[in-house]
Amino acid sequence: MLVDLNVSWPQNGYKDQVSDEELTKLKTTLSTLHTLGYSHIALNFTVNQSDKFPNNVRDMNPMQIDTRFKDLMETTGLKIYSRITLIIDDPSKGQSLSKISQAFDIVAALPVSEKGLGLATTSLDIDILTFNYGNRLPTILKHKNICNCVNRGVKVEIVYAYALRDIQQRRQFISNVRNVLRASRLRGIVVSSGAQSALECRNTLGVSSLLRTLGLTNDQCSRSQGENASLALLNGRLRNGSYKQVIVMGSGAGADNNIVDQTGFPSQHPVGKRTMTQAMTTTTTTDDVNEHKKPKRQ
Repeated sequence: MLVDLNVSWPQNGYKDQVSDEELTKLKTTLSTLHTLGYSHIALNFTVNQSDKFPNNVRDMNPMQIDTRFKDLMETTGLKIYSRITLIIDDPSKGQSLSKISQAFDIVAALPVSEKGLGLATTSLDIDILTFNYGNRLPTILKHKNICNCVNRGVKVEIVYAYALRDIQQRRQFISNVRNVLRASRLRGIVVSSGAQSALECRNTLGVSSLLRTLGLTNDQCSRSQGENASLALLNGRLRNGSYKQVIVMGSGAGADNNIVDQTGFPSQHPVGKRTMTQAMTTTTTTDDVNEHKKPKRQ
């Protein structure tokens, strides 16, 4: 399973409007990724954290995936998700993530200053930590900050589209990726395209050949596009579909006994809901076993 968690949404803020030409171009990019073997894709809406957000949670997500991409998902079988990337500069002017995370499947942070990097790696409840690989990093990355961020379950993203645009960005991309790999010690790496057009899409062989020259092994390249990316998506989906990552499988006497997968991934172990009679039988059997284990009094 190949996962791409960063396909650029053609909108730079809530004041901008998406045209029909931009939507057609975006659908072409998604179709190209599907042809290259990707099955789960996240549309990335990048916005500054200090900008004014809508008061209503429903208005925070401008993508309308279910209506705009319904035909594409039905014909290709693609799973399309929503992602917001917050550009963090001054932590004192930031918005609260508790309300923003309710409108998106994935929440990512893009720090552009040293204070923003410190906030993103310590206390923010995010799924992905990313950088602008076309420019210099905001500060020197330290092992302690990045590894503590990875230990919390946050994935560090590498966006390879910057290596395909021009020579200057390609040079900066190589330098930044090496710093990120050194600070993270090759742990928790996620590779995304950041594609703005179909020409910036690459298959897994092309991405792996690029990353191997920067220090990743073949196994790490495959995990960065599959396992690690799916874990980041799963963690983001569980934030809204569970309470402390505990999912309610059903309710009421007439509920379906089949598992309801709220994360979008197929269940490997189907679990059925027990009836009251089965629960009482299990409790009685457990009590009998415990009674049998008690030592007999002389």
